[in-house]
Amino acid sequence: MELKNLFKLTALSTALAATLGLAGCGGDININTGSDTVTPTPTIPTIPTTPTETAQQKSYSGFATKSTTFASVDGKEVWELKGTLAPSTAASTISTGGQNGDKIVLGNDVVWLLNGAVVAGGDNEKSVELAILPGTKILGGSDSYLVISRGSKIMAEGSATAPIVFTSAETALGQPGEAGQWGGLVLLGNAPVNTCPDLANCDASFEVGNHSYGGDNTQDNSGVIKYVRVEFGGFKINDTQEMNGISFAGVGSGTQVDHIQVHLNNDDGVEFWGGNVSISNVVLTENFDDSLDWTNGWQGSAQHVYIRQADNGSNRGIEADSNKSASATPMSKPTLANITMQVANGTHAGGDDAEGILFRVGTGVTAYNLLVKGDVDSGECLEVNDDNTVNNANTGELTVENSLIDCVEPFKNAKADAAEGRTLALDVKAWYQGQSGNLVGASDLTDYMPNSSSVALTGGKADLSNLDDRLVDAPYIGAFDGTTDWTLGWTTAIHGDTAPAPTTLPTLTSCPVGTTAETVVAGLYKDDTVTLVCTLQGNVLNNTTLLAGQNVMYKIDGGAVVIGGDKTNSATLAIQAGTKLFATDNSYIAVSRGSKIMAQGSAAHPIEMTSQQDVIAGATGERGQWGGLVILGKGLTNTCPDKNACDASFEVGDFPYGGNDNTDNSGQISYVVIKYAGFKVNDTQEMNGISFAAVGSGTQVDHIQVHANGDDGVEFWGGAVNLKYVYLTHNFDDSLDWTNGWTGKAQFVYITHEDGNANRGIEGDSHKGATDTPVSKPKLANFTILPGTDIENASGDKGEGILLRVATAGELYNVLVQGRKGSTSTTESGECLELDGSYAGLVDNVNNNTLTMSHSIIDCNEPFKYSSDNAATANAVNVEAWFMGQEGNATTAVTLTDGMPAATDAALIGTGKDLSTDDNFFESTNFIGAFDGQNDWRQGWAYFPQ
Repeated sequence: MELKNLFKLTALSTALAATLGLAGCGGDININTGSDTVTPTPTIPTIPTTPTETAQQKSYSGFATKSTTFASVDGKEVWELKGTLAPSTAASTISTGGQNGDKIVLGNDVVWLLNGAVVAGGDNEKSVELAILPGTKILGGSDSYLVISRGSKIMAEGSATAPIVFTSAETALGQPGEAGQWGGLVLLGNAPVNTCPDLANCDASFEVGNHSYGGDNTQDNSGVIKYVRVEFGGFKINDTQEMNGISFAGVGSGTQVDHIQVHLNNDDGVEFWGGNVSISNVVLTENFDDSLDWTNGWQGSAQHVYIRQADNGSNRGIEADSNKSASATPMSKPTLANITMQVANGTHAGGDDAEGILFRVGTGVTAYNLLVKGDVDSGECLEVNDDNTVNNANTGELTVENSLIDCVEPFKNAKADAAEGRTLALDVKAWYQGQSGNLVGASDLTDYMPNSSSVALTGGKADLSNLDDRLVDAPYIGAFDGTTDWTLGWTTAIHGDTAPAPTTLPTLTSCPVGTTAETVVAGLYKDDTVTLVCTLQGNVLNNTTLLAGQNVMYKIDGGAVVIGGDKTNSATLAIQAGTKLFATDNSYIAVSRGSKIMAQGSAAHPIEMTSQQDVIAGATGERGQWGGLVILGKGLTNTCPDKNACDASFEVGDFPYGGNDNTDNSGQISYVVIKYAGFKVNDTQEMNGISFAAVGSGTQVDHIQVHANGDDGVEFWGGAVNLKYVYLTHNFDDSLDWTNGWTGKAQFVYITHEDGNANRGIEGDSHKGATDTPVSKPKLANFTILPGTDIENASGDKGEGILLRVATAGELYNVLVQGRKGSTSTTESGECLELDGSYAGLVDNVNNNTLTMSHSIIDCNEPFKYSSDNAATANAVNVEAWFMGQEGNATTAVTLTDGMPAATDAALIGTGKDLSTDDNFFESTNFIGAFDGQNDWRQGWAYFPQ
């Protein structure tokens, strides 16, 4: 789906309001009590009462309206700002926030939503002071931005523990934040700008919205911006009009700006048009065009700036201009100090190379302690361009001292070019190295922090405060002293600490694009908080996101819901954390080759897929009530002789799968619970909870549960997809099943059976043809399998542990199989480890050690079985001897509580094999089974059957 269209707020508000109105329709419900006689009750006149205003209504109704787009975000009401914010003559309404005359306070007791261009004050008239309290969140839609007019002020004073965050409306719904989802923050001041010949009568026009800026007051004060984060901004109007994260247009030195971050902006991070404002402690990360950009006479300062570009997603770290006319005044000449710049690799989507610093168009600069680090595919790290800038370099108006360039391509020279009107050249390397204290060499950093041996710690310019009173002393090169990290606590995306998901899901008032709303009948669903049901059906050919909400469920209906076409019209089905889906009896989801599912749940907000009966009042969830999830990939399957022309047919629906790419990426399935799936078409066509058909290793699968499926829990047909943290409960046939060449990996798998309603914990096959490749050869570690009793299920199969057959190979480590321990078939499990050599390939795999099992325990009354219908291979393998002859194996009795051993269990803890030393997919372990005796990785997200 095109999210920018979803968040055109005027249209969206109308649609949501209409949906909300429909949800409340239906009239009164009258109940007959069965009484034969009804005694009229006298009518008693009521005294009209005045509705009680909430604290928020009292505070904010004078300049804002309660949102009809969002009911709540982060558990708070959402209030909308629109148009011009003007002074008021009414009595003060300030409590947490509110208005008193020309002062407007945005409180942190609500979340704020910008609708279009929100402008604080008039142009040097009807001025206001817009204060924003620490910890406040401000959301922007696709055409929204905030402007502080000339003469007005913003007082956005956050703190390290409670930063003020400007972010996109999408993030409030749990959507991923992306560049360009809203506008940004614009400050307009009365300071000089060199596009105005007469500064006393200056009305320069800002590039978006034609807002006026500029003047003759170098000390103009536009307020305070402190501990403020601006994320996912920069919407584009056309090729010349784009929004920056924070735009400073003619802003004066009286304005205080420190501890700001601009993250993932679609144009520049921070840009200056003239003015004298200074900034410090600045973080600019993954911005698309230039991270720090100035033009038209900026003469402020910038100190302690960290710039990190995005590979194939950014242009320059610094792009610096003044004016094409050398006589235009004031000339841009800021002072820079203590900047660390990490230059990216590659080119961004506009075709521009990732580069470091470009000084051009007549800019001057005084710079100290710059650190620029490039990579193997970075562009030039320091470039000087055009005649006026070369003149500045030669006359001392452009200087760089005590700086360090650590780049594969450190410099790019200015060259004469008659076609471009340039007559002067400059050897940038010689110019740079001819100035005091400059270095070219290794920076010796860990991420952005200099190591104790780094020359950056000792090579910086000292006594900066004596050179420029806007600077503080920082006698090291770069933004960091090797000890203090001033970015901690208030920034995002640089410490593995991206903005946390809301602790509570939002309340939605309309269905996402790509789904349709159905009327919710009161009392129909078990969860009476559900007011919105959105249906997904048919062939989904556009990217579609199922938004999480505390009041919404999604209905999978009409048979197969197919994502994308087969290797054409690819689409992504994104499912947010906390989303709940249910399906009708004949329905399931199939993800085509080339398309993706991004089901990204979390421990706090897992994604649940279940049957319609499980959510309808008065009904009961049972196995086989819907289909399940089918992922079709382009990996290898041994049913295709020609892997380059492979179109294997999935057993339900005839969907094609297979190919020649075992690294294929079908998306992500994390923290997902699937219940009561697995409907049966006939005796040979049944649905599994999750079917992985030739799915490649580029797909991420972790923290999944399949419960009470009508056939297998999870099955693989070839491919190389890997799994971790898997909980398979009460599935009817096999819990984990593979065939046709699966070569993936799995770690931490816990399997339990329901007595009389299960077959095997693991059933592993390859292919009947001895020459069919690839041979199934998964690598498995840390399994706990608790098979059911040795009595038949409805299909005649009994509860068993592991069956390896039909020529499969594989490596099994740290496996625990503990069967039921009764004295009869109704109280004990069947065989816990069986090899079936009916096909000679399995015997060959045993003999050539391509089928192995070590550091494992079988704790069962019937531990081993060898079976063969082939006279040539009958009794060819002694399963007990094979198992006991490998390292670390035993048939020891152990004690478990719901699969968990005691932390002091000497048989299981400390006896496992650590596979992480040889294969980085596997986590380091020293135990046998799925659990270490202390940590239960199911907690918080899994469904625990009663």
